[in-house]
Amino acid sequence: MGFFDFFKAKRIKENGLKKGDDVISKSEKINENSMIDSECHKPSNWTSNYIYGFINGNPMQKISNHNDLIEIIRNTVGGGKGYIAIDSIFHPYNLINHKGATAWDLAWFWLYTQNQGKIISEIARNETATIVRSENLNLVENFRIWPNDNLNPHKNKQYDKFVPFVLPYLTYSIVDKDEEHWVKMINAELQLQGHAHTYIENFNRVLSNNVEGHVMTLGFGEFNRENLDELINKFTDFYDQNMSGK
Repeated sequence: MGFFDFFKAKRIKENGLKKGDDVISKSEKINENSMIDSECHKPSNWTSNYIYGFINGNPMQKISNHNDLIEIIRNTVGGGKGYIAIDSIFHPYNLINHKGATAWDLAWFWLYTQNQGKIISEIARNETATIVRSENLNLVENFRIWPNDNLNPHKNKQYDKFVPFVLPYLTYSIVDKDEEHWVKMINAELQLQGHAHTYIENFNRVLSNNVEGHVMTLGFGEFNRENLDELINKFTDFYDQNMSGK
């Protein structure tokens, strides 16, 4: 074998190894995606998140401007994160139907049935995000008082003026290793200026542009179907500590 033949053979071998590495890389990607698909098609692997606050108006209102809704959710989860949003705010007592299915359950299953879970997989891989229209969930006429009835305005009149609302959305929870984006943003503002008014006020501004009534965003949370009091107490505790007597 001549000198140039040696390097030619070496180059062919290196190209073969590179192609082999590419095949392995693609195979690993396929396996990774297959694993994500199998896990993300389990509703229990998705987190039921929400933004919550008070509104002095109807707590059941659609957010028709989807660009604004995208801005709201992106400011919560961060850029590049997949999510399933719902284009409406809800009263907490509208979140669970007579069969025990939550707004998050209904949105997930409705989306899954549209194309056998293809878009569910894409969202889990952070390749896309989507918005589910609230009319697909049949929750508008679903006002049902929970065992904890402290938000019932007939029992506590203040919640007729300061009406609780929740804006639900879902994220795939298996891949979440870092702290929530909204936590990082709040902590950054607290360190910089001692409060997070700027971050929170952005939610008030965008929401107020889309619903009738003054909006007061209180915070963010994860819905726990095993402890419904947790959500109710966020409203009652805030009112008792900051607004009672006003």
